[in-house]
Amino acid sequence: MLIGVSDEEESLIQDVFLTKLGSKHPWVRIKPSVDALYGVGGFPTVVVVDAFGKIVQEGMPSEAVLERLLQDVSLVPKMPDEPRFAPLRAAWEKTDYLKVRDLLTRLAAEPKLDEATKTLVASQQEELQKRTDRVMARIEELGASTDFAMADEKLERIVATWKGLPPADAAKKALAAIAANPTAKKELGAAKS
Repeated sequence: MLIGVSDEEESLIQDVFLTKLGSKHPWVRIKPSVDALYGVGGFPTVVVVDAFGKIVQEGMPSEAVLERLLQDVSLVPKMPDEPRFAPLRAAWEKTDYLKVRDLLTRLAAEPKLDEATKTLVASQQEELQKRTDRVMARIEELGASTDFAMADEKLERIVATWKGLPPADAAKKALAAIAANPTAKKELGAAKS
């Protein structure tokens, strides 16, 4: 995700960056206390954040960088605008993957399921598996990170988002390994104080 950062009034951000310049990426107004977090040295500042919330670049990225980062982005899968799909859509939007899995399993088990719905369910199950594979790879990366505070925070978020599913278990194991690391204990203790 590409984020523009400014300390201008929100109406000015809307008028200049979104309306007049036609910016397609999100813009946020920040407090000066947030400057250090995103490395803001002037306004406006552009920060590139990957699908996992990691800052990957400051400044305008190249097309190649954007293409690579967009491979990890997945939106709520398309589905018919029918009431029976509303709970599934809501689960995707809330990133409640356990509920997504359960709803897809129930849909797939419906008797006399038409071909269009079978195809939809299969594509959604495939999307859930892709997300699972990506987050498992991210857990491995976080488990090997030496930025223990960042890894701890992101792994905790994965545990909450993927509760009841294999990624939550893998994230818990990675968290236990971090907690057992003496260097990590010192860093995390310092961060908490």
